[in-house]
Amino acid sequence: MENKTSQPTEDDPQSKSATEVVAEVLAKHTKKPRFLQHVGIHHVHARSSASNCEAELAAENRNLELQERVDTLTKLLKESEEARIRQAEDNMKRDEENRKKQAEMDKKLDFLLSHMQPRSAQE
Repeated sequence: MENKTSQPTEDDPQSKSATEVVAEVLAKHTKKPRFLQHVGIHHVHARSSASNCEAELAAENRNLELQERVDTLTKLLKESEEARIRQAEDNMKRDEENRKKQAEMDKKLDFLLSHMQPRSAQE
């Protein structure tokens, strides 16, 4: 940018001001130079159609890559959620089986304890 401010161009034999150089660089390297509009520079040089096409193509490629990542992550999330649900169902079944087994053991223990005679009665 400093070189551009000190060197006259072929179109304009006078040197450019720092503001003009910043406006030119930002217009050339940014898609929508809103900063320039906010600081009062309304006449912004538009990009060439070739650079616009390149920028749009690059943006489309980034969007496609991001969409693929989102799709992959969505698929992984769905698979993970399904696995978590299956695991929760398995845990519930196992808990129910354990409760039934515990109830059976309690009944057997109660039966055995009720049929045992106290030692003092045996003697």
